[in-house]
Amino acid sequence: MKNDVNTGIIERLSDLTMNKGTQPMRLHQFIHLLPCLVLAGCASMSPEECLQANWEEVGYNDAVEGFAVSRAADHREACADTGVSVDFELYRHGHSLGLPYYCTRETGFETADHGGDFATQCRRETFPDYVLGYGEGHDVFVLKTEMREIEIQIDDKSDQARALLSQIGQLRAARDNPELSKDTRREARYQLSQLESLYRSLNQEIETLTRTREAVFVEIDALTTAFYRSL
Repeated sequence: MKNDVNTGIIERLSDLTMNKGTQPMRLHQFIHLLPCLVLAGCASMSPEECLQANWEEVGYNDAVEGFAVSRAADHREACADTGVSVDFELYRHGHSLGLPYYCTRETGFETADHGGDFATQCRRETFPDYVLGYGEGHDVFVLKTEMREIEIQIDDKSDQARALLSQIGQLRAARDNPELSKDTRREARYQLSQLESLYRSLNQEIETLTRTREAVFVEIDALTTAFYRSL
């Protein structure tokens, strides 16, 4: 069954995604879609949407929101019970018109920056700006990954330092306890010197890691700021 809603809506849709003097829709504007995408059985369209669908418009919107053309198969499944069939020709046409609004340098950057996969619908030969932005965002993502690994090391060494500090306190109490034997206090002093040396080493490592983390953060901030200023 073919929908009889008039086609030729792309001109109107352009006003929904881009206004004069504004940038295309950004990746974060589609974050609200993610919970649905990760839930099994989440239909791509409601029965009401299927019955009213203009497939050129649906394809256009899907492209703008970052879906590949294979999204049409999800719509076919979602609309199966309504008797509505996807007009794949109209869908693909709308999708091709929507792609330039998604496959931008900015979207590429934000996708990679958030650890997302390269959008295969943004073909390298057709959308070089997306490819460029993705590479720039990936550089930032690598640095963020490095910073997270450094933070894990800092947390781990801080836990070790806290545990050592507790043992050091117990050994100091034993060393200064006149009720303990001389041998016991001598052993406490020896262990105390060892743990205090280890504690100082750990603190030095933590300070070095902290400085490294701060340097990486500065680099991330510089790359991110430079990118958005270049748009």
